Amino acid sequence: KICNKVLEAETICSFYLAPHDERPLPPFQPGQFLTFELQVNGQSKPVIRCYSLSDAPTHPEYYRVTIKRIPPPPKDPDKPPGVGSGYFHNQLRIDDIIDVKAPSGNFYLDTQSDAPVVLIGGGIGITPVLSMANYLADSGSRREVWFFYGVSNGLEHIQKEHLNTLEKIPNFHVRVCYSDPLDTDIKGEDFQVSARVSIELL
Repeated sequence: KICNKVLEAETICSFYLAPHDERPLPPFQPGQFLTFELQVNGQSKPVIRCYSLSDAPTHPEYYRVTIKRIPPPPKDPDKPPGVGSGYFHNQLRIDDIIDVKAPSGNFYLDTQSDAPVVLIGGGIGITPVLSMANYLADSGSRREVWFFYGVSNGLEHIQKEHLNTLEKIPNFHVRVCYSDPLDTDIKGEDFQVSARVSIELL
């Protein structure tokens, strides 16, 4: 069931999921995703969508997915917006129950390695690498971590305070890149780099 909803940015919301039967949730690897079967009004059959888990498996009492509401394509505004993301944002409420498969996916952090880690996320693509970063922070790992996060500007920047907290961990290095900063965005405070994540930056 949906146990909490948190607005992260203008069009991005985190959904916290807890088992309605109060049994333990299946464990997952940082970077894996959930598969949802959504009963959307107006659709002739269930809508299947996959969303990455955006928090670490060190919080076994809940799953978290962070979803961006997808608008109609800019070049074709008459087309419908995203069905799955619209359903989450517009219809799901706290205490609603939805159908979810156990976590799966082969893109996840090797938690047994001691090697340095480079995490790169752009826009809402931050979600799986955020799960990995949170695991490394929560587990007290001493691995060197470089975390690059690219967005257009502060309107899309999610988890700002949390990323600032990660940057204070001695072995973490966080670089937030704004490709189109607003006049109200402050370099050195809101972000570090006025450009996209690039080969030169890496």
